[in-house]
Amino acid sequence: MAEHHNQPGADAGSIEEGLALAAQMQSNGRLGEAESIYRRILQVDPSQPVALHRLGILAHQAGHSGVAVDLIKAAIACVPDYVAAHNNLGNVYREMGRLDEAIDSYRQAIAIKPDYFEACNNLGLCLTLQQQFDAAADSFRQAIAIQPDFPDPHNNLGNVLTRQHRLEEAVSCFRSAIARRPAFTEAHTNLGVVLKNLGRLDAAADSFRQAIASQPDFADPYNKLGTTLQKMGQLEEAIGSYRQAIAINPRFAGAYCNLANALEQQGRLEEAIASYRQALTIQPDNAEAAGSLGSALLRLGQLEEGLAMEQKGFGVITFDLERGVTVDR
Repeated sequence: MAEHHNQPGADAGSIEEGLALAAQMQSNGRLGEAESIYRRILQVDPSQPVALHRLGILAHQAGHSGVAVDLIKAAIACVPDYVAAHNNLGNVYREMGRLDEAIDSYRQAIAIKPDYFEACNNLGLCLTLQQQFDAAADSFRQAIAIQPDFPDPHNNLGNVLTRQHRLEEAVSCFRSAIARRPAFTEAHTNLGVVLKNLGRLDAAADSFRQAIASQPDFADPYNKLGTTLQKMGQLEEAIGSYRQAIAINPRFAGAYCNLANALEQQGRLEEAIASYRQALTIQPDNAEAAGSLGSALLRLGQLEEGLAMEQKGFGVITFDLERGVTVDR
């Protein structure tokens, strides 16, 4: 839908020129200059909907989401069928966590333009966040029907199917996404997770390596590759993968915890303890790291701290003939 909404009495030519110039500035990252142009247009025509809409987007990017909502709503009040504004209002609401309002906005956009691909995909994302998985899957399938060659809804549908434990179907979706964007890091990672859950460890490791190849500076696939290699008994390779994740993201508590677990498996208890401590420095409420640290300390004979950390992480384990085993945290 073209953004050519002018009000009677305004200098339509100069406004169109201003909008075009501001759009160019916005696309080049010169946001302050774009904002200045939109504000000058609104001084001439306070109800110019494109300027209101785009100024709202800029306000949201600057962290002023409440202002963005007001501006985009003002644009819609001027032009009720302004489909891009409905979609972007949904985006603002979604990022604010106001999911019901976001869903309403996306549905309004789709009601105006049933083949609006972006709104269908965005609606699916919101419904996923609300755990309305069947409805989310329908939205992603609608987006795929509109633009089959766009990879994101294939990946998003795969995520929903994973949450529904429909893993073979999820594998197919992730592969469809990758076929359309071979360097799709997220889809490679998601595929690896599902293949690992299916017990196809070699294929899972290959997927994580593909994710790493497509985005070498992203820590998460290294960590996931490490857990897969560890499960395959390849401890040295797993340790190397965890260390790579930590080199990229030194605040990656989960990778420190996984590294410690692999080191502990090799009997390298002091190194493992240091890694568990590092995880807890980053994430003090990490119960797994605390409990595992306690177990490693006990193995080294450090009973007092070991018992305290085990209790912090795993709780107090007691056995009663009538109640059986209980854990009190």
